[in-house]
Amino acid sequence: MARYVLYAKSLCFDAEQQVFYPLNASTQRVALSTLQCAVLRRVLNAQGKLVRNQALHVLFQREPSDVPFADRLTTTIAEINRLALHAHAPGALIHQVPLIGCVLAEQVDVEPCNDTLSVKSEPEMPVNIQPAPQANPVVAKKKSWLLRGVLAGFLLLNVMLALVARHELAPAGHEGTDYKSYGQEARTQVFIAESLLPNSFVVQDALRRFRDLKPRLADGSTPPLLYINRSRTRVFTSAFLCARPMSQKNNECLSWMVSAQELPDA
Repeated sequence: MARYVLYAKSLCFDAEQQVFYPLNASTQRVALSTLQCAVLRRVLNAQGKLVRNQALHVLFQREPSDVPFADRLTTTIAEINRLALHAHAPGALIHQVPLIGCVLAEQVDVEPCNDTLSVKSEPEMPVNIQPAPQANPVVAKKKSWLLRGVLAGFLLLNVMLALVARHELAPAGHEGTDYKSYGQEARTQVFIAESLLPNSFVVQDALRRFRDLKPRLADGSTPPLLYINRSRTRVFTSAFLCARPMSQKNNECLSWMVSAQELPDA
């Protein structure tokens, strides 16, 4: 079916010509883009059921863009509702469910469009409506408590899953992540793991390699901070070169693993 009557036989949507027009004034046409038409037709075919973002993403892939999908979807739905209002629709056609998808407005009645329902007149060129800088506010309509409960349940479930994932995936503390001050090595402040002794072989070996190899940060500068930790193997010495304290999130630390074969000749 290429044409639909919406809002109790007051608004017609022609999917082939990609236009809205009032049923009693078919010459007053408002043009939609190909993407807007595809999204609206997908929502209408769902017959009031929720259309998930995954299904809509396929439509947006046909018109590649550097704008993120979520922003494009929000803008497209807002434009569809704005154009419908311009064609004298009594309210919005589509309601967006954040992070999930969109659904046809509850008050919209969808029926096949017959020629006998529309006023016969000579066709006119569709009027191209320029996108507004800001979307018009959506006319508030009453929603059933059932739909409100379903939407609230989806949002609450997403929040709970995010909190569980954050808790489960959070890095656990383990031995060797706490450091104490050792001293100064030239222009570099040295820290060693709490489990290490200052005169231990691991600390002295790492300092000897630091003096001999003189490692640098990614920008070529001398690291202001050096963190020495116990190596997991005997072949490598584990250390971190940092521009800022390791406790900070953006510390620009580099992992420094030096094998014995890379040491210069004595």
